[in-house]
Amino acid sequence: GRYRLSMGGGGSKNKKQAPPPPQQSRGYTPKPPPTAEELERRRLEEEDRKRWEEEARRVGPPPPCAKPVLSPGASEEVYKTYMQNKYEYEAWENSLILLARKLKAGQGV
Repeated sequence: GRYRLSMGGGGSKNKKQAPPPPQQSRGYTPKPPPTAEELERRRLEEEDRKRWEEEARRVGPPPPCAKPVLSPGASEEVYKTYMQNKYEYEAWENSLILLARKLKAGQGV
């Protein structure tokens, strides 16, 4: 044929040199550390969130079961029960979070 595939061996006269490595990008600058006011605001928000979640636990439905724990080497049947209990418990936790937000917003139960 007229065209020959090169396997990399051969004349190095016409090879281009590798381009220089790109300079470090200046587009990203790390966030500055939070100010004392920001840290205080976060602390107050966390306290407020915990207070409303405790209120939701008090007035909301009881948990469906104790928080499930899977023991290592459990059988498939035990794992299946664990996953069902875990799903129910997480759904209960989510309902409490929603109730806490509604209580905070003044919507009540």
